[in-house]
Amino acid sequence: MKVYSSSTQKRYFLISMLAPSLILLAFFSLYPFVANVKNSLMHYNLTEPFNYYFVGANNYLRLLGDKLFWQAFLRTLYFVVGAVSLEFLLGLGVAYLLKDDFRGRNIFRVIYILPMGATPIAIAFVWKIMLNPSLGIINYVLSLVGIHGLDWVGNPTSVIPSLILVDAWVWTPFMMLILLAGFLTLAKEPFEAAEIEGASAFQSFFYIALPLLKPLILVALLFRIIDAFRTFDIIFVITGGGPGRYSETLNIMTYLQGFKFLHISYASTLAVLMLIILIVICTFISQLQGIRET
Repeated sequence: MKVYSSSTQKRYFLISMLAPSLILLAFFSLYPFVANVKNSLMHYNLTEPFNYYFVGANNYLRLLGDKLFWQAFLRTLYFVVGAVSLEFLLGLGVAYLLKDDFRGRNIFRVIYILPMGATPIAIAFVWKIMLNPSLGIINYVLSLVGIHGLDWVGNPTSVIPSLILVDAWVWTPFMMLILLAGFLTLAKEPFEAAEIEGASAFQSFFYIALPLLKPLILVALLFRIIDAFRTFDIIFVITGGGPGRYSETLNIMTYLQGFKFLHISYASTLAVLMLIILIVICTFISQLQGIRET
């Protein structure tokens, strides 16, 4: 009879406890991924359910030559860069203001993070009403000061900036919480030394605080870039990809190809390419942060 050491028994016990969760995780994440990759290599159209055959990389070549794909890709970059940049700048500013103790700080924090507690669909419906050119409160307030409002989500030039505004309203508190946690953990000694040397608050912020917060900033940007790249619900509810196709991001295009036009293989190809793009972005940011394994 084989006798196991206490450390081996502990290892087996931990494996037996984790095994069910790991199996479920593998099934619900790995199987859909493999099925998606398989579908991207096939001709699979639900309007022709029995016409299912292998086409290799043809779907990828067709997609890379698709003008609509590149337009959706550029719109996605526009949305992601605009939303994440705005959220970072606003979050950084609010976090810097909240790092010092003052009366009512905790109440302001709670109020400020309330948008994160609402469901994205409900937020999207509220903003859709607010952005309405005839009934929306935004154009009404502008009219009170003599400014003629826009058709915010019905105009090709203003639809993406409007969606960026909505996304920033929802997710700036997330950026603020991460950066505020960073500010509160910074040691006071470097700032006190800089003040003794005659450094201004501006110099202390840019030459001491920001370099010390760089790893945390990169992590926060990574989280938000990934999430903004995957944004679907807010865009779909407010615009549905319109007007025309001027707010059709890669996520919206994938949905329309798969569930409206029933081109499953084409939608799968889009999903795989989006995953590749996100992997490239994550790798680049990891290299900036210096955490990539050598």
